[in-house]
Amino acid sequence: MEVGSGGRLVEVSTLSTRRASTLLRSPSPIHFLRLTDMPLLSIFVLSSNTGGERRLHSELTVAQLKDKLLPVTGIAPQYQVLSLHRSIDAAESGSAPIASLSNEGATLESYGVQDMYCIKVDNTDPTARPGEFTDVSAVDKFELTDAEYAARRDTVQAHLKANKLGKYADVPTPIAFSPPTAIPSDLVVGARCEVQGDIERRGTVRFVGETSFGKGGVWVGVELDEPMGKGDGSVDGNRYFQCMPKHATFVRPDKVKVGDYPEEDLMADDDEI
Repeated sequence: MEVGSGGRLVEVSTLSTRRASTLLRSPSPIHFLRLTDMPLLSIFVLSSNTGGERRLHSELTVAQLKDKLLPVTGIAPQYQVLSLHRSIDAAESGSAPIASLSNEGATLESYGVQDMYCIKVDNTDPTARPGEFTDVSAVDKFELTDAEYAARRDTVQAHLKANKLGKYADVPTPIAFSPPTAIPSDLVVGARCEVQGDIERRGTVRFVGETSFGKGGVWVGVELDEPMGKGDGSVDGNRYFQCMPKHATFVRPDKVKVGDYPEEDLMADDDEI
């Protein structure tokens, strides 16, 4: 580590001498992290234009967090005012925050941030216009009644009807289906895996066996790393495993590929080392 202008610490061990010299002379604030062994926290981020769950490193400083929140909230770091709440419900209800994240050099860990806490981002930009991109009440709309829409011939519905597609297609002859019963030897609870599909999703196997839903046979319950599922491990009142909301999915064994799939940090970017 070396000290640059303004007292900034810059890690130069993996940078070329010319690149390191350029960084040390740069007047702009540059933040470098070593991400090894930093625990990830599941945090809700709430602002006037967006809201959702994010995976954040506990050793991020407030300044580094603001840099990451710029593309998420659209609010420049210098106009962000961050407050910490125990849940997204507490933040939305307007209750007093646990803390104001005002010390830009302090880490999330030093503020006691825990899983499922909520960070609310307020915008102090005097030129900001709330609702500019989300309020559509003043937008002119073209509206049709159901009867007017059905009478048109240039609509999606007319196309589907003419070509017997979608719900207008002929009812196909049922095909006999035998649910899978074989289970690969490496498909066990606790195994890291990747769920195959249109979007490949990584996670951990939490359940293997028969269920009360579906058409019988073996199902695999996976706790996903990211909130890309449909529940918390419970289906139709029966609990098969426990996880955070939207992190559970159930698929057939042939859709699960077991292997060395480390957890990905989607908040990481190319500027971090």
